[in-house]
Amino acid sequence: MTVVEPASPGSPLEPMIGRNCALDLFDRALCAARAGQPSLLEFAGDPGCGKTRLLRELAVRAGQAAVPVLAAAGRDGDRMLDALGDPAAAVTQAARRPGPVAGARVLLLDDLHLAPPAVAALLARFAQAPPAGLLLVVAYRPRQMPGWATAALGGVVQLNRRTFTLSPLDPDGVAALLGVPDGRAGQRVHRLSGGVPRYVLAYRPEALDGAVAALRGLPAELPFEVTAAVQLDVDALEADQREMLEAVSVCAEGFEPNLAGALACRDPAATSDLLDGLVAADLLRTDPALAPTLRFRHEVDRAVVYRSLSPGRRRRLHAVAADLLRDLGHPVTRYAEHLSAGGQCADPTAADALIEAAEDPQTPRLDAIRWLTGVRWRLPDAGPVDPRRIRLDFASADALVGAGRLRQARTLLQDLSRRALPHEDQRVRALVARARVERLLGRPFDAYALLLPRLDAPAGPRARFEMTVEAAVAGALCGAAGAGQHARDLDRLADQLGEPGCRTTATVVRCFVAAHVDCGFPAEEALGRVSSEVDALADDELARHPDLLALLAWAEHLLERDRSALHHLDRALDICCRAGLVALTPWLLIGRCAVTCRLGSLDRALSEGEDAEEVAVAMGVEPMVGLARAYRAIALAWRRGPAAARQLAETAVLDAATRRPNWYDGVSQRVAVRLRFLAGDRVGAASALLRACGGGELDQVEVSGRACWASSLAEMTHRAGRRDEALRWLAVAGRHAQRLRLRGQSAMVRISRARLTLDTDPRGAAELAGAAADSFADIGWRLDEASARLVRARALCDVREWTAAEVELAEARRIADLVGSPPLRRTVAGVQSRAAGAAGRSPDGASRGELTLTRREWDIARLVAAGASNAEAAEQVYVTVKTVEAHLTRIFRKTGVSSRAALAALLASGAVNYRGPG
Repeated sequence: MTVVEPASPGSPLEPMIGRNCALDLFDRALCAARAGQPSLLEFAGDPGCGKTRLLRELAVRAGQAAVPVLAAAGRDGDRMLDALGDPAAAVTQAARRPGPVAGARVLLLDDLHLAPPAVAALLARFAQAPPAGLLLVVAYRPRQMPGWATAALGGVVQLNRRTFTLSPLDPDGVAALLGVPDGRAGQRVHRLSGGVPRYVLAYRPEALDGAVAALRGLPAELPFEVTAAVQLDVDALEADQREMLEAVSVCAEGFEPNLAGALACRDPAATSDLLDGLVAADLLRTDPALAPTLRFRHEVDRAVVYRSLSPGRRRRLHAVAADLLRDLGHPVTRYAEHLSAGGQCADPTAADALIEAAEDPQTPRLDAIRWLTGVRWRLPDAGPVDPRRIRLDFASADALVGAGRLRQARTLLQDLSRRALPHEDQRVRALVARARVERLLGRPFDAYALLLPRLDAPAGPRARFEMTVEAAVAGALCGAAGAGQHARDLDRLADQLGEPGCRTTATVVRCFVAAHVDCGFPAEEALGRVSSEVDALADDELARHPDLLALLAWAEHLLERDRSALHHLDRALDICCRAGLVALTPWLLIGRCAVTCRLGSLDRALSEGEDAEEVAVAMGVEPMVGLARAYRAIALAWRRGPAAARQLAETAVLDAATRRPNWYDGVSQRVAVRLRFLAGDRVGAASALLRACGGGELDQVEVSGRACWASSLAEMTHRAGRRDEALRWLAVAGRHAQRLRLRGQSAMVRISRARLTLDTDPRGAAELAGAAADSFADIGWRLDEASARLVRARALCDVREWTAAEVELAEARRIADLVGSPPLRRTVAGVQSRAAGAAGRSPDGASRGELTLTRREWDIARLVAAGASNAEAAEQVYVTVKTVEAHLTRIFRKTGVSSRAALAALLASGAVNYRGPG
């Protein structure tokens, strides 16, 4: 064991992430050691969890406390005893000196699992007669702990012994370690790394590139410190073990013993012994659920070993693996990578196998592109209508779309469309794929224009169904009048196919279309049923139809089923991440931004919006970039105010005028105008919003949002002094809300009506705002609920119902604190100040005669307002719980409030005081 010089006091180290509990445990033990109490701390953890880094930090802390430190590591084997012989005696002798600090010593033993057995005697001596003030800290890997070490630690009875397991970091800790925002990239790396710090750092170069890179695997170059740490474990192996480990490193998906033996050219008995040794060294692990499959303890370890192989040896090993797995009857996806890396793409049989594997929806799209590119390079030239060439091009187009390379896919699909394809269904397939690419590029009008002339062309039932699905979705997004009819046609086409999955797809598409255009379909009734049907589908089935979850989630969001939408967005993102499907990622992230903002999770909404914008920029989808900015601006307005969000919203519509009308740009334009109005720039706002809505019929607004935007037009025209026009828009909003019967939209109309009647009929405005607040609370729209409660509070102040107004203000303030919205808090404070002034209350909160409490009532009121329960309040003032309940009854009767929240608001306002004896 080599003595390691600890860091000197004050030496700069990177901040520790997620290890506060371990540091606190050491600090307490160090204080005990300085008082003369010996202790033993054990830090157990898997490789890479940060044990060595933690011990370095402990050495610094001990040095800063002026406590001598002896540090040693067990990796150097027999030199351990030479290093610890004299220092151990020195520690024992120094620890016997008088004085609490002079005798304190810290002994740090890292990698105890690698120490020689002779260390057992040393540990036994410390255990039997521990020197006063000795703090012994050991770190080890529990999977590799030898029996003697476990027995030696188990014999420690005289020391104060504490064991601490270093668990993986959570997603927040991963983001902090990477130095990235707590967003999709951090979550993705957390899943890939398992939260183990060493493996987290292996993904650092990709994570720093943002959300797009987070969809990929390991970077091309691993950090040196990660490679060096893994290589240390590999170098400690015997030659035969190292050769076996290198041979099986070509098996990214795991391997069975017979495959390992074939790769390493070993007989079964030798293979078994070598694999057992590698499992004991914790470089390989078994999965009980997949026995007898083995795999590396982590993909990072496999990558380090694999990349150390020479190119020629890699090819030979892959070729052997491909032949064996194919002969054993494994599915083609299991050995496709071996075929590609083994250089067998030129063989027609292997080429067909690679194309088949690339067509599998669970295959990562980047892998599929790489395999198909190899096939294209090595296959001899074939004619444009050669069956293998056509299949290769369709598979390549699908892979390019999935990977987000939409323009490359469009070029390939245009070439396919120009060919004289032998089958009509192939021509329809190329047309539908091309239209989908246009839609994903934010050009639903172009997609619809491609499909519309061909909808009546002869084709098979499957091709006609898929073409009608795409026409319905693209038509809804560009506001086409025929979208509703296309959605209705889907039921008939699904019946012709007779497949349950087609019926589910038809219902999802009809719900999505019904949220955008008025097609007479009862989407609210169908959503619950079809949501259950989609939830019952397996992930591999949903990966074959990646749009299904996205369309369902957006339909649920637009039709006010936000929590269900969030569930489906999360599942869709998880499937997309596993398969490397980038194309849908911005749409899904924007959906999460919209849903989480509406539900009051502003930090999450801002993070999702930033990730969505980054992916959309990387893909070059300008309308989606604008939509991401628009939804992010909504969250930013609640976090920093409309003025701060206005600039971001206006950048979302810079290029919208150069594109044909579509839903994405329409939303961005309406949000920008609304934020401009809220920021105080109201000149021409109503006219600009009307243009963004498509005119008086609101043609460019999705049908599920027309009540909301008609209400906004009513408020804008009312502020402009055009009351009659405002009332007309309120009537329009009311008709849309009544037709849809969506609670949120109806509440939007009520709150707009309350704002318009606040000056003329405050009592009626209070009733309208109260009903709106209750509806918003029921569906979880916290921010809208707070806004409605503020309107109600203002109306109640106008009719001099101060106590009821305080209740509303207290609830609005609670929501503002809960969601973290300083602008909302400032608005609440402003209304409270105006209310206090109107009520004749002085700023210092002088009491009013009818709201005086006795001293006992005052004490109980303050405790309850601070959050104490009746029992806790009774304990504080030394009375019974029943006495507290009686006092509370009198307090509520005196103050006129009926809840603890209202009482807290009343006390905070200074409207209550106490007088007289208790």
